[in-house]
Amino acid sequence: MTDGGAPLDPARRYNRLPMLKSLVRTLKGPSRDPRMTHISRPLPRGLLDEQVLAALEIALARDPDPAYLVETLPGALHEITGHDYEVLDRSTHDVTSTYTKTMVMIRDGSVGIWPGHAARAYPLLARDARHEETRAAIAEAAGADAPARKAGWEPPPARPARRDPGAPDDA
Repeated sequence: MTDGGAPLDPARRYNRLPMLKSLVRTLKGPSRDPRMTHISRPLPRGLLDEQVLAALEIALARDPDPAYLVETLPGALHEITGHDYEVLDRSTHDVTSTYTKTMVMIRDGSVGIWPGHAARAYPLLARDARHEETRAAIAEAAGADAPARKAGWEPPPARPARRDPGAPDDA
């Protein structure tokens, strides 16, 4: 297309490459790699699944426990992309902690974080190995004759058995 006989400035032409990349990403769909189960969707704009997988390899090589991805993944993402992404813990577990699903969410900045997020205590990190050692040392220091239960937390006494109204009285 021309403007009065002169061709249009090539810098003003529509940039088709990002559109094509987005279309290909949409058609291919999300990665089916099992390691991506630790990543919550959607990913930030411009962060490809391949980059996340490469960062996951680095992060899991540093610490194979997925519970520590919150700590290891930001550095790995920075190595791969050169951009600082924020990684939030999205792990879930039931009350007894027998079922646990470790997930993280990758964010580009702090847009949309609810106000109490930064102010809360952060118990979501995996327990340190020293936690169990400290608990065992405290239990050992308490001694063997220490009560097994807290004072005042004993179960209630057993209820007396019901008497049958038709049974003869022993008295």
